[in-house]
Amino acid sequence: MTAMKNYSIKHQIKNNLIAIISIFIAVISLSYNTWRNEQTEFNRNVRTASFEVLMSLAELQQVVDNSYYGDSAEKGDPIKGWSYVIYIQDLSVSVSPNAQSNAKHLHSTWQDNWHLMKSDEQAVDNITSAIKNQRQIVLKALQNLN
Repeated sequence: MTAMKNYSIKHQIKNNLIAIISIFIAVISLSYNTWRNEQTEFNRNVRTASFEVLMSLAELQQVVDNSYYGDSAEKGDPIKGWSYVIYIQDLSVSVSPNAQSNAKHLHSTWQDNWHLMKSDEQAVDNITSAIKNQRQIVLKALQNLN
């Protein structure tokens, strides 16, 4: 029968220190890599949603301008404007809480003014102001990405 040597925990740690340090570094590296990937995906989603919102805001502004200043009923169609407003509100959830809140304001401003925008300059100014505010908030969200 072979005699088994009893090693103390201190002795075992000393003999396996490199392996323990390697495991520790591997766990930390995996944790950081996972966090970084999640942050990158979050930033990518915010960026994509922000660009879509900005494009829709520009298209909504065209609807407003064509409705008041233009002579094409099709280009100034408020039904088309409604689709942009709803799309902006839906996507703003992915941009920031501030953008989401302001998108609700844009929605209510549109709801209160869309039927007046063909003839009332104040209605056009109200909608344009709400569009500009949303644009500024979205641009700020893009600037704040890590």
